[in-house]
Amino acid sequence: MFSKTSVWRHFDIWLIAAVLLLTAYGILMIRSAVTGAPAFQRLPGQQVVWAIVGIIITLVVAAIDYRYLTSSHWYIYIGLILSLIFVVAAGQINNDARRWIQVTTNFQIQPSEFGRILITVTFAQFLAHRQKRINRFSNTIATLVYVGIPVGLIFIQPDLGMSVLYLVIWFVMVWLAGLPLSHFVTIAVIGVVTAVIVYPNLADYQKARVTTFFNPEDANEEDIFNVDQAEISVGSGGLWGKGYMQGTQSQLGFLRVQHTDFIFSMLTEEMGLIFGSLVVLSLMSFILMRILRAASLSPDPAGKYICTGIAAVLFFQTFVSVGMNVRLLPVTGLTLPFVSYGGSSLITLFLAIGVVQSVLMRQRKQEFG
Repeated sequence: MFSKTSVWRHFDIWLIAAVLLLTAYGILMIRSAVTGAPAFQRLPGQQVVWAIVGIIITLVVAAIDYRYLTSSHWYIYIGLILSLIFVVAAGQINNDARRWIQVTTNFQIQPSEFGRILITVTFAQFLAHRQKRINRFSNTIATLVYVGIPVGLIFIQPDLGMSVLYLVIWFVMVWLAGLPLSHFVTIAVIGVVTAVIVYPNLADYQKARVTTFFNPEDANEEDIFNVDQAEISVGSGGLWGKGYMQGTQSQLGFLRVQHTDFIFSMLTEEMGLIFGSLVVLSLMSFILMRILRAASLSPDPAGKYICTGIAAVLFFQTFVSVGMNVRLLPVTGLTLPFVSYGGSSLITLFLAIGVVQSVLMRQRKQEFG
């Protein structure tokens, strides 16, 4: 009995504390973002509920040996593919995109959000089984097909940002596994050619986002409006901000979707560089360091790949979310982890932390069970 319960001594209190602080900060910012919008007044309360559910999921998943998950990787992968196929065939349509499964009247789940974490688990075991074949180009193609199937299903929803995120997961994990540089070069060439072919088939709003970024002078005024407002919000916040619930761009309704895509602009305007941007980015940096620490302590390759893949998800989403808020990157729809509003997003992030904790808590190979 002791050998089974003693794994909790490795539970990373610092990691979960940073996650809870960042989530609480996000809930406060969501409350400010929806002030004056009666239709959205329930959102902060819902985010609190999802955070509580997320904490429970973290503890439950941490209690489960991650090797039970990796040993079931094909079942998890097939389940993910089937859920994505269901979304394409009969999913709920919101804002011209079919990405959700309607569970109840007030609750939807987005399988691609869960998939970004599940794919790190399944792909980690897939790579671990193929370690001795990492130098074969046929193996590289197999890894691309493995990740390419869910990417294709997500792309046609359409969800370009999430599709790119899955490819980033592939890149980071195969790089860690030791994929030869020559394979990366070959894949890069293929990727450029594919991008040229795919671009004409993007949805109109996706093309507009690209056009707005690369050539704002010729972009539609409606498309560039929110990017301009986000830039103004960030610039006007200064070092100390205008005060909680005192942002002009956010409180007067100039900045749109400020509780999701553009929450970084909103919190920077109100809380400034010191108590806004710096707090959020510092907490996220600390979380990433603790996750990479878990990767370094993992007793097997699969554990290392899982933790590194999850770190890649958090880093890329943070980088893209901040980048599009300050006009360094095109608008993609990827949200700021733990801060932006969203049930599926928040729950899956807590699920990811649970998986990391599971890896960390089983640093020694004999601690199985």
